[in-house]
Amino acid sequence: MSSGPGYAGEAAEARIRLQRSVVIWSGLLILTVAALFAAVGILNRELFSASAFVRIYLQELGSGDVAAAVDTPGVVLESGDEPGTGAAVLVNPDAINRFHDITEVSDTQILPGRHRIVYSYVFDGIDGKPVPGQTEFDVVQTGSTLLVFPQWEFFRSPVAQGTVTVTHASDFTAGGLEIASADASAFRASDTYDVLVPALITLGHRSRYLGANPVALTATNTGTSTSAIVQVQPTTGFLDAVQSTVNGFLDECASQALLYPPGCPFGLDVNDRIASEPSWTMEKYPMLTILAGHDSWIVPTASGSAHIAVDIRSLFDGTVSTRDESVPFDVTFALTIQPDGSIGFAPRG
Repeated sequence: MSSGPGYAGEAAEARIRLQRSVVIWSGLLILTVAALFAAVGILNRELFSASAFVRIYLQELGSGDVAAAVDTPGVVLESGDEPGTGAAVLVNPDAINRFHDITEVSDTQILPGRHRIVYSYVFDGIDGKPVPGQTEFDVVQTGSTLLVFPQWEFFRSPVAQGTVTVTHASDFTAGGLEIASADASAFRASDTYDVLVPALITLGHRSRYLGANPVALTATNTGTSTSAIVQVQPTTGFLDAVQSTVNGFLDECASQALLYPPGCPFGLDVNDRIASEPSWTMEKYPMLTILAGHDSWIVPTASGSAHIAVDIRSLFDGTVSTRDESVPFDVTFALTIQPDGSIGFAPRG
């Protein structure tokens, strides 16, 4: 075996190549480990931190993904109803307004594994007007995945209780939903619902004869109560329909050749005998208004007049004279809107 200078040189070059390989692979290993730690840090910050846990929940809720928001650990509906049903009917993507510009304000560790986190955001308010809001969340670590990725849940469920009161009706709208109380004939309704936090819900009323200006039910604090009142008022269509119906009723009364048309608000007292058929014509229709009463809509007293022409024979001397005069009268009554949309009229004392 040769052990001359050539062999020694080759051995030295082999050792150098080996050292270079060790250095290169060691460097690659160090870079890989560093990259792995960096990746873990980024993932913890962006996906697995307490603030990221809250941010993801807010992004889901703000975009209308209510199902994903409800599935977030620690979200518990107080009513126990399924989302979109019963007292949880407002936990529905069709009910809530969207929100955006979700920004972390603070992240405070109040205890090991427990954080108090504040986020701000902007609601799409009524008529699209921006409404800024801010909410404090309380989250707690429940464990970890692969020993490096912490798991979180809400320590306090991000749910509030919202009471909706409807005056002069039994139903209301919440965003694109129509929500009715159990008693369809009620003239006032008030119920309490689960509301995810944060939420802004545009409430109103839409029906054939009634309407309401939109109001906001806003919930930005967990575990609290909030409320809103939907003030339902008659529309011009309601008044037009009532006025037209009453005018038609009075026309029917006037078409009857009787001194006292039955069920009608006007008539003429005569002590003698009539010598011709009475002839009624409407002279002035009452101008009606509609107000809210205790348990129904009412038409306050309104005045009108009818005109009568009739010949009268005197019982004393048999002479005939003509009564040709105006007869004033008043009307007032209560109104109800039936489930089929028709208007019911009732006497009012």
